[in-house]
Amino acid sequence: MRHALLLLLLPFFIGCGPKTIIVTGTVTFLDVPGENVSVTFMPTTDSAIVPPAATGMADAKGFYRLHLADETRKAGAMPGEYAVFFSWIDPHADPNPEREGYEPNPVPYQIPDKARFGRVHFTVPSSGPVVADFHFTEEDLQETIQQGI
Repeated sequence: MRHALLLLLLPFFIGCGPKTIIVTGTVTFLDVPGENVSVTFMPTTDSAIVPPAATGMADAKGFYRLHLADETRKAGAMPGEYAVFFSWIDPHADPNPEREGYEPNPVPYQIPDKARFGRVHFTVPSSGPVVADFHFTEEDLQETIQQGI
């Protein structure tokens, strides 16, 4: 009887994976959409069980959609506290940056330090979907300049 009950409940546990919340949003720099900007949510928990990071890539309108940065690539992010990192990914990068004469393409945005170094925080709630928009302003850039970086 126990085995029959276990077999009956098994489909509910297989393939369910972690609970994720759909997270979408836009990223802009001085009102310019952050095309090709990687948005990465890194968990900041002190818990023994750390959820996987979540990441997404902004399109031409600055829109991104997160997915887990693990082998499942499940849509969304797990509920919790995150530090958020932003970096530009060159879609035309040379596959061999070590070659002689390589010149990287210039970054089309000034990305503030707080965006590059995870000083932006976001809480993914336990229910959703949720919108996480990030709009960086002149004030954010001035903070970077004042710090001399």
